[in-house]
Amino acid sequence: MQDAITKPALSLRCKELFKDRSEKILIQQRLNALLQRNQSLLKKTPTEKNTLVARLKSNQVRVKNELHLANLQIEAMEENIIRSGCPGLSLQ
Repeated sequence: MQDAITKPALSLRCKELFKDRSEKILIQQRLNALLQRNQSLLKKTPTEKNTLVARLKSNQVRVKNELHLANLQIEAMEENIIRSGCPGLSLQ
């Protein structure tokens, strides 16, 4: 009787954890795209436009920081999924 109650709850919890992880991975992909776009804009921008170059560089730092934070959160989510006993995810 205990298994019948525990397994569906664990399954729902696992689905929720995987959903949160996939949403965070989408955010990570968007941040990577923004970083690439910012780098290409930085390359194309003439050095005479000091304020624009400074804004792009500060934006690049912000995006890199957000990307690093997203990567750490994804790693923590994956560890939490494994600790929860959810099948289908292995750390490499």
